[in-house]
Amino acid sequence: MSADGLLVRALVACYPAGWRRRYGEEYAQLLCDLGIRRHPLLVVDSLSGAVRAHGGAIVSRGSPMTAVVWAAGLFTVGGLGFAKLAEDVSDAARGMYALMVLAAAAAMLALMIAAAPTALALIRGGHGDVWKFVAVPIVGAAAWYGILRLALAITAGHEVRSAPDVAGFVLIAAATIGVVTATAWAASEVLRRVPAAQPARLDPVARMIVAAGMAVATIAAVVWGLQVRSHDPAGFRGDHGILATPFVVSWIVVVAVLVSATALAAFSFRRPAALA
Repeated sequence: MSADGLLVRALVACYPAGWRRRYGEEYAQLLCDLGIRRHPLLVVDSLSGAVRAHGGAIVSRGSPMTAVVWAAGLFTVGGLGFAKLAEDVSDAARGMYALMVLAAAAAMLALMIAAAPTALALIRGGHGDVWKFVAVPIVGAAAWYGILRLALAITAGHEVRSAPDVAGFVLIAAATIGVVTATAWAASEVLRRVPAAQPARLDPVARMIVAAGMAVATIAAVVWGLQVRSHDPAGFRGDHGILATPFVVSWIVVVAVLVSATALAAFSFRRPAALA
């Protein structure tokens, strides 16, 4: 298969299954006809469309808060990647790092406040079958810790980018993404299955704060990277990224994940009727 064909297949695979069944073949042909590899902005636009498509699929299956929960999960993955990336350059851009942490904390606090009425309704009873979803993050955290200990044992005494080191990193990364995904799914199920009366303005205001916090944190991550580049140009171009990969590539990937999460959170403000 040609490089264009592989890229087109990868881009189409980013869209929801239902969307692919309905539009996938025609969209793939369009991307091929446009010569997608020669137009990087089209790649960005296609990925942005995939985020919007997933947002529409999520919101159409539940409340707008469901999309925000999934956005928070994706943002958590990006935030963990950012924290790992920043380990070796902790002396550079401290202000932007602190701003990102504060903005992310504000977003997560707003999400918790928005979910409080559902939590209270669950505690009051009448939804016994939903508690199994509450157990998901607890079991996931315990499993993640076990996998972490295993990965540390695998990588002990080995150099960076050696086969055991890569295997340990992949194991931890896969476990982290799996636990975050399972937690977001469980939270979405709880929100869907436990109706709760909320103050009229709580939900939209909370979603606005979540999206705004994510946006500020994402901008801070971008400025942070630019300040690192100004402070240490050689290091910015060197292999100080995640798992000793190129720093700039790791930074771009992390920012792309944060941007996608922010876009998904902002997408929750679209009216469900527009998604039909």
